[in-house]
Amino acid sequence: MSFKEHLGIEDSLLPQLATGFGAGVGRKGSLCGAFTGSIMVIGMKMGRREAQDQDRKEKTYTRSYQFWDRFEEEFGSCECHVLIGCRLDNPEARRQWLESGGMAKCTGIVERTAQVLVDFLDET
Repeated sequence: MSFKEHLGIEDSLLPQLATGFGAGVGRKGSLCGAFTGSIMVIGMKMGRREAQDQDRKEKTYTRSYQFWDRFEEEFGSCECHVLIGCRLDNPEARRQWLESGGMAKCTGIVERTAQVLVDFLDET
């Protein structure tokens, strides 16, 4: 079950919105896609529904900051290239990484992130 389904959100645009975040934002190796997806989930659960709702905005910022710390505690970094040990924007490095089973590492990070996020959301 996806977090979208878990939270009862029926918006079909979410997968489209999230697509570019993978591999550290378009293979740039920046913020981990599992991390950025988690921030999206926090926003889906807690975020403001009107631009002027500063209270929900502040609460969401606080929880996002706290999740950043939790993610770094769990994995040591929020940066994709640090987590997986590869610069995916280098085609040859990406090819070698894929051939050596690199996607299994990402899958493990995504699965563990989902577990950490569920626990984190249960705290709110």
